[in-house]
Amino acid sequence: MNDSVKTLGKLQSNFAILLEMHYWWLVYNLIALGQFVREIHLRWTAQTVANSEYAPIAEIAHSLEVVGHLDIGEKGIRQLIFPHFCEGKGPSDLNDVPFLNVESELDGGQSGYLVVWNSHPLSIAAIHFSNIHILPPYTYGGDGIDITVRGVPSGISQFLKTCRALLPPDTVKVVEMADNKSIVESTLTPKQIHCVKMAANSGYYDHPKKIKLRELSELMDIPRSTLQEHLNRAELSMMKWASDQIETE
Repeated sequence: MNDSVKTLGKLQSNFAILLEMHYWWLVYNLIALGQFVREIHLRWTAQTVANSEYAPIAEIAHSLEVVGHLDIGEKGIRQLIFPHFCEGKGPSDLNDVPFLNVESELDGGQSGYLVVWNSHPLSIAAIHFSNIHILPPYTYGGDGIDITVRGVPSGISQFLKTCRALLPPDTVKVVEMADNKSIVESTLTPKQIHCVKMAANSGYYDHPKKIKLRELSELMDIPRSTLQEHLNRAELSMMKWASDQIETE
């Protein structure tokens, strides 16, 4: 197995872990908090980008499509991107953008995918909001910026205030999601809800996990096999529900 395949496999594994973290964060809000989930679509035009700190990208790429978040740190977000470069420009030119650092080109540059670190203030700000999630894929570049954010209303409101302070979006579209409590109650059994809620509150779905399954079963005073069955069935039910929503959108 060559190095590029190993690297891609590792990136895919990390991406899957982050997706699982996001999925169970949403389940936590559905079950443990009983809150509505709100979604907003933010758009910055090409003209706005040209007069902002994103301006250097406009001369390099029409757009950088972020297909996944591979890692998150205090210094920024490690992103898997698919760039659409302007004529005569390439990956190395992105290093001229103050807040971007190209880490690697996947498959020796044949796939077109890049791994970059993004340390723009807006990206840094998003890291510190634990109750929102920036949903890939999204784009930024010379053609403008388009992102979708999902989270609890208070987090969305605070993030929007931060955006307006750093770089006011040209358009904001707010989407109210369904009544989460009724969705969960119609999808999971009371025992499954109790187990998932305890697991989420105890850090079982954190990465890395703050508690092992055995420890959680002891905390709840139920057999490990019974707890695992409840969690597995709950996960399957919620994943099926999520899949159905994607198919109907």
